[in-house]
Amino acid sequence: MEKGVRGKMRERAFTVFFMFALTLVFVSAVSALHLATRDTVARKAGMYLKRAVLAAAGLDGGLDDAGVAALYDAAVTPEPDAARPARYAVRDPDTGAPRATVFPRAFPGLWGTIRATVGLGPDGATLTGVAFLEHNETPGLGARVTESWFEGQFAGKRGPFRLVPEGTRSAAVDEIDAVTGASITSRAVRDMLNALAREQTQ
Repeated sequence: MEKGVRGKMRERAFTVFFMFALTLVFVSAVSALHLATRDTVARKAGMYLKRAVLAAAGLDGGLDDAGVAALYDAAVTPEPDAARPARYAVRDPDTGAPRATVFPRAFPGLWGTIRATVGLGPDGATLTGVAFLEHNETPGLGARVTESWFEGQFAGKRGPFRLVPEGTRSAAVDEIDAVTGASITSRAVRDMLNALAREQTQ
């Protein structure tokens, strides 16, 4: 009986040791992968932000990474300020004239935070574009905010905004098409744009 108890204890000790060793191997592998890809991930995230800033300013011409970096360096000046949220001043790359001020925005969607860049023209009220950086919205529904038809409808519009059904393609400056079946996400985008418009008038 004593041998049976010792055998079971040895078996349990081996199981615990094996699980510990296996966990250590996997944690080490994941950590090594994280360290190996950290710089690449940071570089890609930086490039994605540059593309979004340019897109929100209406300067997204389908450039490759080198073209985006060159255009961003020539046209964009980040404006960090402790007294207000960060923003980006964007100039026309040919004339140097002010083209847009781009505001990074974060707002609640259906399943989490939606992050976007929103461009306002020199008048401080007319949109030059909107580009979505990150979201956790439902695929096929709220996630459709990243589709080109949705992002492309904002240039030239002015708030306060109202939602109209998808496919309306209204020419009214204060109307934006909602995404069918994603009313919460559509309202969140509308409310974010209206909040930014209110901020600019204060």
